[in-house]
Amino acid sequence: MNTSELLHTIAKDRVAGLRTIDSYQLKPTVVKVTKADMSLDLKNDMWILNTKGLPSTIQELEMISSDNVFTATPEEYDLMDEFRYQVFTDYIDIKTQTDDFKPFRLEFVKIIPHRN
Repeated sequence: MNTSELLHTIAKDRVAGLRTIDSYQLKPTVVKVTKADMSLDLKNDMWILNTKGLPSTIQELEMISSDNVFTATPEEYDLMDEFRYQVFTDYIDIKTQTDDFKPFRLEFVKIIPHRN
Protein backbone atom coordinates (compact mmCIF):
# COMPACT_ATOMS: atom_id res chain seq x y z
CA MET A 1 0.00 0.00 0.00
CA ASN A 2 1.48 3.36 -0.96
CA THR A 3 1.44 6.41 1.32
CA SER A 4 -1.58 8.03 -0.34
CA GLU A 5 -3.67 4.86 -0.01
CA LEU A 6 -2.60 4.48 3.61
CA LEU A 7 -3.54 8.09 4.45
CA HIS A 8 -6.97 7.63 2.84
CA THR A 9 -7.51 4.38 4.75
CA ILE A 10 -6.66 6.12 8.04
CA ALA A 11 -8.95 9.06 7.20
CA LYS A 12 -11.86 6.76 6.22
CA ASP A 13 -11.48 4.84 9.49
CA ARG A 14 -11.53 8.08 11.50
CA VAL A 15 -14.59 9.63 9.82
CA ALA A 16 -16.57 6.36 9.49
CA GLY A 17 -18.12 6.73 12.94
CA LEU A 18 -19.13 10.37 12.50
CA ARG A 19 -22.80 10.46 11.49
CA THR A 20 -22.84 13.95 9.99
CA ILE A 21 -19.81 13.42 7.72
CA ASP A 22 -20.39 12.03 4.24
CA SER A 23 -16.97 12.70 2.69
CA TYR A 24 -13.61 14.27 3.43
CA GLN A 25 -10.63 15.92 1.80
CA LEU A 26 -6.95 15.59 2.71
CA LYS A 27 -4.80 18.72 2.81
CA PRO A 28 -1.01 18.73 3.40
CA THR A 29 0.04 21.03 6.26
CA VAL A 30 3.53 21.95 7.47
CA VAL A 31 4.22 23.15 11.00
CA LYS A 32 7.48 24.79 12.01
CA VAL A 33 8.37 23.77 15.56
CA THR A 34 10.07 26.88 16.95
CA LYS A 35 10.27 25.98 20.66
CA ALA A 36 11.13 22.81 22.58
CA ASP A 37 7.60 22.88 24.07
CA MET A 38 4.73 24.26 22.03
CA SER A 39 1.02 23.68 21.45
CA LEU A 40 -1.14 23.72 18.33
CA ASP A 41 -4.89 24.30 18.42
CA LEU A 42 -6.42 22.06 15.75
CA LYS A 43 -9.94 23.47 16.28
CA ASN A 44 -11.65 20.05 16.45
CA ASP A 45 -9.83 18.88 13.32
CA MET A 46 -7.89 15.65 12.86
CA TRP A 47 -4.30 15.73 11.61
CA ILE A 48 -2.24 12.73 10.49
CA LEU A 49 1.51 12.89 11.13
CA ASN A 50 3.21 12.47 7.75
CA THR A 51 6.82 13.51 8.44
CA LYS A 52 9.46 11.53 6.55
CA GLY A 53 11.95 11.61 9.43
CA LEU A 54 12.79 13.39 12.66
CA PRO A 55 15.90 15.59 12.93
CA SER A 56 18.91 13.92 14.51
CA THR A 57 19.40 16.97 16.75
CA ILE A 58 16.54 15.89 19.01
CA GLN A 59 16.74 13.04 21.49
CA GLU A 60 13.00 12.37 21.74
CA LEU A 61 9.74 13.82 20.45
CA GLU A 62 6.49 13.56 22.41
CA MET A 63 3.17 14.59 20.90
CA ILE A 64 -0.04 14.58 22.94
CA SER A 65 -3.61 15.27 21.78
CA SER A 66 -7.07 14.65 23.19
CA ASP A 67 -6.97 11.04 22.00
CA ASN A 68 -3.32 10.13 21.43
CA VAL A 69 0.11 10.11 23.06
CA PHE A 70 3.01 9.44 20.69
CA THR A 71 6.67 9.29 21.67
CA ALA A 72 9.66 8.42 19.48
CA THR A 73 13.37 8.99 19.08
CA PRO A 74 14.64 9.75 15.56
CA GLU A 75 16.03 6.21 15.34
CA GLU A 76 12.74 4.63 16.44
CA TYR A 77 10.79 6.81 14.01
CA ASP A 78 13.01 5.76 11.08
CA LEU A 79 12.22 2.10 11.82
CA MET A 80 8.44 2.63 12.03
CA ASP A 81 6.37 1.68 9.03
CA GLU A 82 2.65 2.38 9.13
CA PHE A 83 2.77 3.15 12.87
CA ARG A 84 4.42 6.53 12.15
CA TYR A 85 1.15 7.84 10.67
CA GLN A 86 -0.41 8.91 13.97
CA VAL A 87 -3.72 10.81 14.15
CA PHE A 88 -4.13 13.78 16.48
CA THR A 89 -7.43 15.47 17.34
CA ASP A 90 -8.37 18.89 18.82
CA TYR A 91 -4.83 19.98 19.81
CA ILE A 92 -1.22 18.82 19.78
CA ASP A 93 1.21 19.47 22.63
CA ILE A 94 4.71 19.00 21.21
CA LYS A 95 7.58 18.36 23.61
CA THR A 96 11.12 17.97 22.35
CA GLN A 97 13.99 16.61 24.41
CA THR A 98 17.29 18.02 23.18
CA ASP A 99 20.48 19.56 24.52
CA ASP A 100 20.53 22.29 21.87
CA PHE A 101 17.11 23.03 20.34
CA LYS A 102 17.00 23.96 16.67
CA PRO A 103 13.72 24.70 14.86
CA PHE A 104 12.44 21.92 12.61
CA ARG A 105 9.42 21.07 10.47
CA LEU A 106 6.71 18.50 10.99
CA GLU A 107 4.49 17.49 8.10
CA PHE A 108 0.86 16.55 8.59
CA VAL A 109 -2.16 15.77 6.45
CA LYS A 110 -5.27 17.54 7.68
CA ILE A 111 -8.57 15.65 7.39
CA ILE A 112 -11.20 18.16 6.23
CA PRO A 113 -14.68 16.66 6.72
CA HIS A 114 -17.59 17.52 4.44
CA ARG A 115 -20.89 17.47 6.29
CA ASN A 116 -24.10 16.20 4.72
